[in-house]
Amino acid sequence: MATARPVRKRGLVGRIGAYLIDIWRRVALSVAVGLMALLRMFRLHTWRPTVRQEFVRHCWQVGIKALSATVLTASIVGFGLVYQVILFGRGEFGEAVEAFNLGTLVLLTLVREIAPLLVGLIVIGRSATVMISELVDFRVGGQIHMLEAQGIDTFDYLVVSRTAALTVCTFSLGVIFVFVALLAGWVMTAMSSEFSYGLVQFLVGAARLLTPAEYLMLPLKTVGIGLLIGTVACVTALRHTAIGMDVRELVPLGFMRAVVATLILSGAITAMVVT
Repeated sequence: MATARPVRKRGLVGRIGAYLIDIWRRVALSVAVGLMALLRMFRLHTWRPTVRQEFVRHCWQVGIKALSATVLTASIVGFGLVYQVILFGRGEFGEAVEAFNLGTLVLLTLVREIAPLLVGLIVIGRSATVMISELVDFRVGGQIHMLEAQGIDTFDYLVVSRTAALTVCTFSLGVIFVFVALLAGWVMTAMSSEFSYGLVQFLVGAARLLTPAEYLMLPLKTVGIGLLIGTVACVTALRHTAIGMDVRELVPLGFMRAVVATLILSGAITAMVVT
């Protein structure tokens, strides 16, 4: 009678290797899901009435409900950035501010880094966590099998609709963020009586200071971040996990993954466009 071989426990090297392999599989799965969702967004037969209804519902969830937080954050950022420029200009660093053109540097930083990242964080905290919770309930409750039994394409219904809504709304919120921040900056300059620019003149002057890289980077980052957040949220919620992991564990896990992925993508786009 053959005896079963005892199961050998993994050593430190084996555990590290298994962890790295799991990360690689998760990244490869996320890339595949994101590319497939992006491809299916541009196919007309994807947008059946059920998918369109989900898309509109999530546009309301992501775009409209996050609008107040976006406007408030952009106003605070705009006031704060312009106040710092005025404060440094009045102090002993006034000559350095003029020499290094600090105002232009602040504007470029706002468009390149601050707006895409803060909008991404708002979308993650406000909408992506809700999506993860909803999708986990779908998977655990067996509703995905019910949708398949009704002949509904679950990938289009659950993944494409949410990813498309996050992509469109993140881009829209990014543009609104930059505009509101510039408007708040103009209000700050008017209150401080440092400059006598009109609103239109101020906005036109800011637009002229932006280089083609900024006009490319803002939509590229916001669209990429929205697509990435949707992909990470869907993969985290729908991928089979260890027994015992419920929504209370998957929501903070998905939040952490989305934040890290957003920071990495933002840095990678900056490096590619600027260099």
